[in-house]
Amino acid sequence: MKKILMMLFAIIVIFTVNVKAEDNCDPKELSRLKELAKKVEFDYDYELVNGQAVFSINAVNLNEDLKVLIIEDYYSEKYQEFKDSSTHTATIKNFKPGEKITVTIKAFVTNWCSGKTITTKLVKLPFYNYNYDETKCKGHEDFKYCKLLIDKDITKEEFDKQYENYLKKGEDTPKEEEKETKDYTQMYLIIGGGLLSIIAIGLSVRYIIKTKKKNSL
Repeated sequence: MKKILMMLFAIIVIFTVNVKAEDNCDPKELSRLKELAKKVEFDYDYELVNGQAVFSINAVNLNEDLKVLIIEDYYSEKYQEFKDSSTHTATIKNFKPGEKITVTIKAFVTNWCSGKTITTKLVKLPFYNYNYDETKCKGHEDFKYCKLLIDKDITKEEFDKQYENYLKKGEDTPKEEEKETKDYTQMYLIIGGGLLSIIAIGLSVRYIIKTKKKNSL
């Protein structure tokens, strides 16, 4: 019973200290930390492990007064602290393609702001395209599913279907252009014919008027 009471007391003390730290975080210091957090950017790398793509997230421009964390649940945190003052980067590894990860940036200082959440950012990872080196993609690198990293995961069957649609659209383009050219040609002929008709009528009317004047004399 005594041990239980001591544990409860310790939890209350820790909670009270954390609340006090949040309350006593100097506004100017907090503002400084927020400005540092704005400069942090995220990119990603990948490597193939046993034929499967595994991604890592890099925090760039990370100041030594900050650390980045991936919070898995309330009681456990998966994180990489700022380490290298020469590169100002931190890396968190082992993510699956297409994952959406909320990255938390916290204060890593020796004052009352220590441990305070400064901001969170969402990092969306792409999918690795296992079809990008298909023979079909040679000469068709502009096709979105022939790129190495894509925005959705597709099967070989779906790739083949999308590729056929891509080819059909490519074949339709010249026909569309030809149709537009033909339409413009017809329009110009109609307009030209109309103008010639107006000119011919005008000349005829002028000739008739002149003839009548001569006869009247």
